[in-house]
Amino acid sequence: MKDLSLHILDIVENSIRAQAKRVEISVVEDEEKDLLALEIKDDGKGMAQEILNQAAGPFFTTKAGRRIGMGLALLAQATKEANGNFEISSAPGGGTRIEATFRYSHPDRKPLGDIPVTLETLIAGNPGVDFLYEHRRGTEATRLDTREVVKL
Repeated sequence: MKDLSLHILDIVENSIRAQAKRVEISVVEDEEKDLLALEIKDDGKGMAQEILNQAAGPFFTTKAGRRIGMGLALLAQATKEANGNFEISSAPGGGTRIEATFRYSHPDRKPLGDIPVTLETLIAGNPGVDFLYEHRRGTEATRLDTREVVKL
């Protein structure tokens, strides 16, 4: 995947397949700390420990009809290439949390990509799912909560 917005799309699609009704996406750009952090949390069905242990492996998938899954493995690799870290936590019935961090200035850090198009795709294609997107860069913050939009 060429940019982080495609990783976000892939992970959130996994969340939706796991019956998530709420997905929270957070992007933090902190140039002072030389950090780019991406976090995705959902309230889906979660994963048992044995599946969680394999989830970031390059040849593991729970998708019917597929024999390999590369999304999480590629994101984990991207974090390592940019001096970052990848963590995934989950529990049955407790949703899933994925955090990927990158050294902001690293030459191998993938660009963010087209976040607005990614959000538009997710929101338009999944009307039964609530999305919260927060993006902080320095002292500026952007927030989109589809629950608030629906109220309008």
